[in-house]
Amino acid sequence: MSLDITTLEIALATLVPLALLAVVVALGRNAKRLAPLVLLSLLWGFATTYIVIYANDWWAATYGLSSLIVLGAPIFEEISKSFALPFISLSHRCQWFVDGAVLGLAAGTGFAIRENWLYLERVGPDEGIGLALARVSSTNLMHAGCTAIVGAAIVVTAGRTWYQRLGIGLGGLLVAITLHSSFNRLTEAENSSALLITLTGVMVFAIAAGIVAFGMPLSSRWVRQDLQSHGASASEQAALGGGSSVAELLDHFEARYGADAAEKAEQLVSVQREIAIGRKAGRASDAEIAALVEKADELRRGIGLFAMMWLRSHLPVDTATVGMWADLSHSVDDAPTELHDAAPIASGMWARLGELAPSNDALQPGPSDDEV
Repeated sequence: MSLDITTLEIALATLVPLALLAVVVALGRNAKRLAPLVLLSLLWGFATTYIVIYANDWWAATYGLSSLIVLGAPIFEEISKSFALPFISLSHRCQWFVDGAVLGLAAGTGFAIRENWLYLERVGPDEGIGLALARVSSTNLMHAGCTAIVGAAIVVTAGRTWYQRLGIGLGGLLVAITLHSSFNRLTEAENSSALLITLTGVMVFAIAAGIVAFGMPLSSRWVRQDLQSHGASASEQAALGGGSSVAELLDHFEARYGADAAEKAEQLVSVQREIAIGRKAGRASDAEIAALVEKADELRRGIGLFAMMWLRSHLPVDTATVGMWADLSHSVDDAPTELHDAAPIASGMWARLGELAPSNDALQPGPSDDEV
């Protein structure tokens, strides 16, 4: 039984953009938390095509088709795709500019899918596959990438003054309109090659993917800085900063202390990252930060004193700070001159011993290295 060619065209024009979106969402490492907002943005982008088509028809009738392609369509489409992003990004699930880029990417993807369907309705069966391939490899990438830039610009201004937020948001929108217009001009130019058009679409999408990828090492650095400012040891900073060896460490940790402790340790990594991003990005209120800190403390207590000591002392960090005892020289802050008579201020591991009051079960040490 042969597959209906229309079904194949629609599947290609729908599943490829969705697959690319899924890859970038996974790259952002917040797929579960952002899933509802991603779906909402995707649906918004899809629905907005029903509105923008009337604006495009008006512009074409008033100023001509060429003017629509290079000016009217980029303006109307970028505004419509991005219109809901300031409202969607108000959710507490949207924490920083990477999340904004992902939501923008979703809105652009939804718009591109619906536009694909409209174009496929206008061509014959012999041209459908070629058109679908051309669009998913160029136009769809441009749509998604442009809106991702706007989404990142909207969210990155959280906590700033209203005129900074307005200025940066409109600046991101202007960049998106300019890129969209430049892409459309290439499609209209007689001497433009299909390769050049495709590369332009890929470049715009790469900007969006680059914003998301940039957030990965940046968030790890934020976590380390945040932990350091709150008295964490070098080993704990390595544990919770999201280094490449964390997964391997947690596997060994699970072998010694069990799946429940390992699950809590993994949650601790995630919560500590949220705390650092919330503080640095300005998206979280003091109450939300306090709730996350309490959750992190609860996870530490649930992991247990001995397990947390092992977690901090068995990490691949700089040789000068390897092991729990290497941090003793940094365990007490130097008191200011005017406070010499005051009680010493504990920091690092010792500051948390009171927080880690272990249960009877937690006081049972794990198996020795020989037993593992």
